[in-house]
Amino acid sequence: MKRLKICLINPKFEPSYWGFEYALPLYPGKRTCTMITGALPYLAGLTPDHEVYLLDENVEEIDFASLKDFDIVGVTGMVVQKKRMMEILRKVREMKIFTIVGGAYASVDEKHFDGYCDVLFSGEADETWPEFIECFASGKEYKKFYEQENRTDMTTVPSPRFDLLKVDRYASGAIQFSRGCPFQCEFCDIIITFGRRPRTKKPEQLIDELDDMRKAGFFSCFIVDDNFIGNKKAAKELLRLMIPWQKKHNYPLRMSTEASINLADDAELLDLMYHANFRAVFIGIETPKMESLKETKKFQNIAGDSMEAKLDRIYKAGINVRAGFIVGFDNDDKNIFEEQYQFIQNNGILMAMVGTLIAIPKTPLYKRMEKEGRLRLDDPNCNIAPKQMTPDELQQGYWELLKRLYTPQAFMDRYFKTFRFPEFRHKRAEICDKANEGKMIPTLGFGLVLLWNLFWTLFKDRSLRKVGDVYIRNFFKNSLRYRRDVIGFAQFMNACVTHWHFYKFTREGTEGRLRLFNSG
Repeated sequence: MKRLKICLINPKFEPSYWGFEYALPLYPGKRTCTMITGALPYLAGLTPDHEVYLLDENVEEIDFASLKDFDIVGVTGMVVQKKRMMEILRKVREMKIFTIVGGAYASVDEKHFDGYCDVLFSGEADETWPEFIECFASGKEYKKFYEQENRTDMTTVPSPRFDLLKVDRYASGAIQFSRGCPFQCEFCDIIITFGRRPRTKKPEQLIDELDDMRKAGFFSCFIVDDNFIGNKKAAKELLRLMIPWQKKHNYPLRMSTEASINLADDAELLDLMYHANFRAVFIGIETPKMESLKETKKFQNIAGDSMEAKLDRIYKAGINVRAGFIVGFDNDDKNIFEEQYQFIQNNGILMAMVGTLIAIPKTPLYKRMEKEGRLRLDDPNCNIAPKQMTPDELQQGYWELLKRLYTPQAFMDRYFKTFRFPEFRHKRAEICDKANEGKMIPTLGFGLVLLWNLFWTLFKDRSLRKVGDVYIRNFFKNSLRYRRDVIGFAQFMNACVTHWHFYKFTREGTEGRLRLFNSG
């Protein structure tokens, strides 16, 4: 069997929430990215007998000439990366290099890649990828299209190869515990690709992977499960192992994940997550409008008491909330933009990731829009015809909403909103103090690097007065009131850098300088 040379490429993100292109680099002169793509190191883990190179265009440029040295070049990507995926594929195909495609977007729109690759993988590839590699390396006949017959048994998945990543160029690692979600949101492609029955790894597997991540040099980890609590029993079993692991290693990884809002209804689960050093959770809130939640079958957001009450319980557990929001549901009229703004501000949701409703191929929403003749496939940022406003009105309202949310003062108002809960302040201080024992000098250095880079970035952008003044006023008026130490300083500087990304993204979007900004 021939030992293959394989290059796996993650294309550069379009400027978007996901890529954090505008966040400041910690290492001037190097491309940096907020988070690794989990797909590439996992694929490398499935390919132990061959030479694999992971190329993430978000942290390094593609040297196309060097790709000729590889037997196989693979390209992956999400919806927001599809244009760059095609640009890369066109160039690689012109060079007559053997090319494969897989990942999130390829799994829902296979026809889009006709003629642009030699082999396409749809859906999970834990069984089909090794099958293809064995055939290709042995000179046997391989298929042009691979799709697994059965869902992957997650207990058989090998550990990802974090050692192949340029770790110093990422703010966070990414890891996967489960696949699948028990809910039925109309717009979601996750249940199409991974199914509605959550499948998990053994807790011991994930602890081993976290240890690999720690040894590779990561300080932060995002569990990328689309619903970490889809199987609450399994999640609790994992957390009970994570807590002593974190304590043993002096809390080496700051954790975050995605979960449904019913997390707030399980006090034990919240407490376990807090003690396992989970600092934040991303929740698909989508909208405060009950009719729209019913329309899109997001019934989990309606059950029980109000979403506001649920969010308060999560904050009081010491966990911050990041959230996704959507405008453009059939029940949305032009008042939705004000409703969204008030909900986000009143609940202190710092990172509010807002998008217009997108119909992703294969989803129930796509099929319904197709049946109703409401697809607008010529516009990747708004591919449906809204019911109660025009597409232009939806886009205009969307950008006006983002402009309001990411003015410097509106962002700072949200940042300090959660500090109104004494429980949140005390718990955040407790876990941060534990995690930073013996790390005060590196923490101070981190904050000072952010301050220096932010100052020069704002100076070059001529935004020192408009944006920088707001940061300074809020630091002395609010930040010092809650925490007067190195940790509080570093946290505040990190918040300012996060704001700068969203602020600049919004500014360029309203100026019409972004070709693809809606991730779907």
